[in-house]
Amino acid sequence: MENYRFYSFWIAQTSISLADVVYIMVITTYIYQKTESILFASLFPFLKAVTRLIAGLSAPLILQNTSMANVLVNLQITKAILITLLLLGFTFLTSHIYILLTYILILSFVEGWGSPLLNSIVPKIVLKEELVKANSLLSISNQAVQIGGYTLTGFIVVKIGYTPPLLITAVLLWVSIVCLYIAIRSLYNQLTENQGTSKSILMKEGWIHLWNNATLRFVTLMDVIEGIAGQIWVGAITLVYVKEILHKGEQWWGYINASYYIGTIVGGIITIYLAKKIQKNLVLSMAAGSFLFSVLTLLYGLSSMPLLSLILCIAMGPAYQIRDVAQQTAFQTNIDVSLLPKVYASRDVLLSTVSSISIFIVGVIAEYLGIRVVYMFGAALICISAGVSFVLFKTKNTNLQC
Repeated sequence: MENYRFYSFWIAQTSISLADVVYIMVITTYIYQKTESILFASLFPFLKAVTRLIAGLSAPLILQNTSMANVLVNLQITKAILITLLLLGFTFLTSHIYILLTYILILSFVEGWGSPLLNSIVPKIVLKEELVKANSLLSISNQAVQIGGYTLTGFIVVKIGYTPPLLITAVLLWVSIVCLYIAIRSLYNQLTENQGTSKSILMKEGWIHLWNNATLRFVTLMDVIEGIAGQIWVGAITLVYVKEILHKGEQWWGYINASYYIGTIVGGIITIYLAKKIQKNLVLSMAAGSFLFSVLTLLYGLSSMPLLSLILCIAMGPAYQIRDVAQQTAFQTNIDVSLLPKVYASRDVLLSTVSSISIFIVGVIAEYLGIRVVYMFGAALICISAGVSFVLFKTKNTNLQC
């Protein structure tokens, strides 16, 4: 794929993802060390989630009669300035925990507005037949950033303090702005026309398209089901599984996480190799990936052998990637690209809400029915998601190439 705009965007997206990981780790670690309170430390991700949900609801309003590319670059510049100011004023901000949390709210709004715009860029700069490959490359780099960022940032903070990681975050964000501008400068003249449209209609527009478009409706339903199932992989659940089922120490918690990330990276490479076949069979790829992921999740939940659990985690990676990339591509190719930011914003709000509720549901199941039942529950949901994809396959009101 010879497309300098995509590769510039790839660098920008990877830089933003790594910056986010480092920033999250620095703030979470600092709040916990400062307050020695898990409650205060958990307030950070909670505030981020709630704020981004509100930002997602209001995102269509900031796109009114303006250029999406211009808004996105300006939001990233704002974020970079805020992180730079956090770096320069870290001592003052962190000496007042409530001021720090307020600052985090502002940053989270900027992130919440920017997220659906970032997700909408790839279909604008990549040919339709190359979307699977592009999404796979972005997924590989994101998984690599996750495992590297979360592993190394904690070590850096403990060894040399908070300033170097924040400096890295600021540099990454400024680099991302340059690369992002190169990638989308040709889109600056593309305006979002909403002249005379009321605010209530603008805020509902994404939801209307999400419901009226059969493919988007089914894919989003799959995302919702899988979003609920995805909570079985939260750290606390995995830790209990390691201790109570595998009878191993905390280090195996790290092994399980690492093996899963390795599997997803391998899966990304496989999806690149199979890109043309997946592109031609998006719905079947979703179904196959979901069904295989369901079976592997069930076997993982029933396993009591540590080595087998690691192997199953690695095997889940390709199944997850094939399913995820196919769903992402199906979503991108079945609606006009000009509507993607609004539809993505609505989708993000829905998935954030579902994830928040499902954390509680999974916790209740783990508490009262046991950890194995949690994974059986997740496997059943993923299997239902595979069934939804078969319904989509039979639906005639879809533009997918089956």
